[in-house]
Formats: sequence, C-alpha cells, structure tokens
Amino acid sequence: MNAFNFMPLAMMVLLFAFFLLSPVVITVLNIRNIFAKKKIIPRVLLFLTVIMGLGFYFLCLDISNVTSAEWSEAVVIGEYHTPIASGYRFSFLALLGLGIASLFALALVPAKNLSPLAASVALAGLLIGNLLNLFYAIHLAPLFFQKEFPYIQQPLPLIFHFNILLLSVYYARKQILEQIPLMDQKIARTNSLRLKCLYSFLKKVSNWPLAAFLALIPLALLIEIILLLFGQGAASPIKMFTMTADWSFSQQIPPPPLEHSGHYLCTVAAGGHKNLVKPLRFGNRRGRKIIVNRQLMVANAFEELLAEKAPDLHKKIRHFYDSHGYPLSKIITTPLRADIVYLLMKPLEWVFAFTLYMFSTNPEERISRQYA
Repeated sequence: MNAFNFMPLAMMVLLFAFFLLSPVVITVLNIRNIFAKKKIIPRVLLFLTVIMGLGFYFLCLDISNVTSAEWSEAVVIGEYHTPIASGYRFSFLALLGLGIASLFALALVPAKNLSPLAASVALAGLLIGNLLNLFYAIHLAPLFFQKEFPYIQQPLPLIFHFNILLLSVYYARKQILEQIPLMDQKIARTNSLRLKCLYSFLKKVSNWPLAAFLALIPLALLIEIILLLFGQGAASPIKMFTMTADWSFSQQIPPPPLEHSGHYLCTVAAGGHKNLVKPLRFGNRRGRKIIVNRQLMVANAFEELLAEKAPDLHKKIRHFYDSHGYPLSKIITTPLRADIVYLLMKPLEWVFAFTLYMFSTNPEERISRQYA
C-alpha cells in the first residue's frame, strides 16, 4: 500500500476513533469521577462533554433528516418535522439555558462563594434542566430507535443525555458536601445568638435535595412570569413538545409526506435551498404529492415532446434514465448536493427549453401542465 492510499485510510481510522471512542472515554471518566476519591480533570470533562456532545448531537440530527418544518407542513418521505414547536422555542431555550447555567455555576463557583439560597436555586435550576434533558431524550426516541437509523449514530445522542445526568449528579453532590462544613464554620465564627440559631436552623433543614425542591417553587413561578412576558404562556413547556408531529409526545397529525424518490430532479426541487432551486407549487406524480420547480417541469415537458416526436429514441433515453436517475437520487441527501445537481442541470434545462420552443406550438402551456 503506497502513501497516497494510506493517508485516506489513516484519516478514516482517526475520524472513527474521534467520533466513536471519544464519547465512550468521556463517559467512562465521568462515571469514575462520581465514585473515585481522586478526580480526573473534572472541569475539562465538563467543557468537553457539553461542547463535543452538542456538536455530535446536532450532527446526528442533521444527517438523520430532522428538519425545521412545523407539524402543519408536508415534508419529504424519510424526513422528520421539527421536534420543538417554533412558537414555543423560546421556552425550550430558556429552560435549556437555565439548566446549563446552573450546571456551570455549581461546577465553576466555589461553594464558599455561594450562599445557601444561591446554591439551592442553582440546584433547582439543575433539576429543571435535567427534567428537560430526560423529556427531550424520550421525545426523540422514535428517531434513535428506528431500524433505519445507522448503528454508528444511534448511541451518540443517548450518551450525551446520559453524560449530562452524570455531570449533574457529580456537581450536585459536590455542592451539598461542600456547603455543610461551611455552615459549621459560620456557626463557630459568629457571636450573635440569633445568627447562631439561624445557621443552626439552616443546617438542620439543609437536606439539600429537599432545599432544591423548595427552591424549585419560586424559581418555577419566576420562569412562568418570564414566559408570560414573552407571550409564551404557562403551558409552553408542555406545548413545545405536544404541538409537533413524528415524536413521542407529539399530538398533531401532519399532512401526507411528499415524494421525491425515484426521480433525481424531484429530489433537487424538494431538497435544495429554496432561494436557488425555486420551488413553484405542489404537483402530482403517480398519486403522490411532490414539490415542483421550473427545471423539473421543463425536463418533463421535454420528455413528453420526445415521446411524441421520437418514441424509439425516448424509450432508449428513458431506459438510461431509469437505470441511472434513481441511484443518483439516493445520494442527493443534503441541500448542498441538491444545489450542485441543480446547477449542473442548468445547461440541459436551457437545451430542453430551446427544443420545446423550437418544436412545440404552445411550449409554456406544455411546461405549466406538467404534474398538474
């Protein structure tokens, strides 16, 4: 094997190790830090878990055809509607931000710099963030456990959810253990009888998980007020899941999916960026609704004209297209690839249009009736 062939193989091995082994290594280290007395780079692991985890997560969603389409919009067969309703996306981001901020506050701020109330609020925020973490993982379960979902991708999002739980347990436990001796020091230092009684009372009731739940009540009220101010409503944490289609908590029924398989220009019209491929309307192809653009209609009108004027030539071209067009449509899996095919087909589109205007008496009428 020469050096030229070895380099791509080496790069593939490195990418495989990075995308599959690094999440496993991080998970093992996070589990170890919970139980071991001597911790291994816990803060570094925190940043790696969150940054790499989110990166892998969105990559998996992107290559799994999760779109931003609302439940009321038709999507192409094989694609998914958005898992979070756009009208309540602020609620999702607010709760997600609260959970992440609470996790980093407990991880980066020393316990001696956090008052008992601030620590309780941070623990409550962490609790809210993990409830969101759990519900979101369950919500996306239809994607993670479908048979078509590649096994190489399947564990990555779930590992991320699991690691967030591990980090939350680690830093919540760390905060609780550090706060209790700090209260003892405060009791020993003060000469005020009232403050001694207050600190003693706080120590006795500082069953920190309970304090977190108690702090959850005013924190939940504050969140509700913020959501109401932004027009989200108190039920938005529920509706952001239920006002969707395709997912575990979804309660909406989407319109029938669009078809683009079997015709690579159908794939281009449906899958390319709208400002480039310029979809015009819905059409009907073999009883299924598809997205139609000018390029697709011109190509189909040219085929129709060819079938009328030169049927033998049309059969040969059609056979060639059936043999190569469908395999090509299978690899047009991203908007960028659809855009590239659209641009490559532009010269042929112009040739088709020229032929239609040369040999058809009503070229625009022929073009416009395609897939009607």
